[in-house]
Amino acid sequence: MEQKLSERQIEDVFENYHSELIEPDLELISRQHIFSNGRRADLIFRDRSNRKLIVELKRNVVTRSDIGQLLEYFGIMNQEKPRIALIAPIIPKSIKKAFEHFGIEYLEFDLTKIQDLYSKIQSNGLSREFQKINYSEIISKPLSDKKLVDGNIAFKVTYVDNDWSDVCSPNNADYNFKNRTWCKVQKSFKNNCQSDYWKNNPPSLENGCPCYDSIAKKELLFYPGHNHGPKTNNEPRRMLSAKQGKLMVLTSKRPGQNESERFIFSIAEIAGFDIHGEESQYEVAIGDFEKSIDFKEEEAPLFWDYFKNPNAPKRKAWNTGLFRYMDDTMIYNLLQDVKKKFNLNKDHSDIIEHMIKRVE
Repeated sequence: MEQKLSERQIEDVFENYHSELIEPDLELISRQHIFSNGRRADLIFRDRSNRKLIVELKRNVVTRSDIGQLLEYFGIMNQEKPRIALIAPIIPKSIKKAFEHFGIEYLEFDLTKIQDLYSKIQSNGLSREFQKINYSEIISKPLSDKKLVDGNIAFKVTYVDNDWSDVCSPNNADYNFKNRTWCKVQKSFKNNCQSDYWKNNPPSLENGCPCYDSIAKKELLFYPGHNHGPKTNNEPRRMLSAKQGKLMVLTSKRPGQNESERFIFSIAEIAGFDIHGEESQYEVAIGDFEKSIDFKEEEAPLFWDYFKNPNAPKRKAWNTGLFRYMDDTMIYNLLQDVKKKFNLNKDHSDIIEHMIKRVE
């Protein structure tokens, strides 16, 4: 029985045939690169857009621990915003979903066929005649051909008349206490949003907050909400199809306005996700302040000019839930209109151009 290839031997194949097996026009930068924390990357390339692509190879089924290893690469090379890819023979669906959430690319290969290719390399050297091989039988498809779920997300943020950076005024709070689910709940708390506590401890991530709406713009983060009520046990909702590196859109409407008047007050690139809460842990999306743009209420783009409900495109109704996924086309059209209709300074123009590249 033929012995299975080692990870190093698999690495030999992907190093020599990276353009055919991974993605065209890659330039090899390093192999077995050691980072400052001692972590070792199998292969590092530069792609056609001059971004670094860090590749981790596995010879066995991928496990949850591999996710943490790949996320470390993001932390180590945070300033460069590299592409991260895992290549393995089998990647479970649940882990693919997690990879897509964090913007990690992936590729599956046929181990037997990689083994055959390695044997031919051993016998014939590195002759490029092997380009004639049908690589579609070896790998699922090149990274450049894979299109992940778009991953942009829009949030429904309760109107806060302190620019989503402090608690509501008494009049605004009174309206929300009567009409907003969470506001009704926290009204009964000792330190609800109208208590003196928040006068001395302005809401923030550091001080805590009565609601995420009160710090949505100040901290540039939001969350997908909970299923309130005894039947659901306050279970947090999930936003697994949101992707790091794509865009988050913060929307709201004034008290008494029709849903059709919902406006967009901030757009930001998603810098990452974090887990909050002690008992009921839930995820929040975090925006990148350096890649964000805010709008004044009186001139903000209207959300329903760009978002269409999949099953009823003409219907302007949010109904339940705090988030909706937006595809790249919706975001692209929004950003193009912002370019045309707003008098942007140089910094904001650069940010919009950057965002457009994320969804093109």
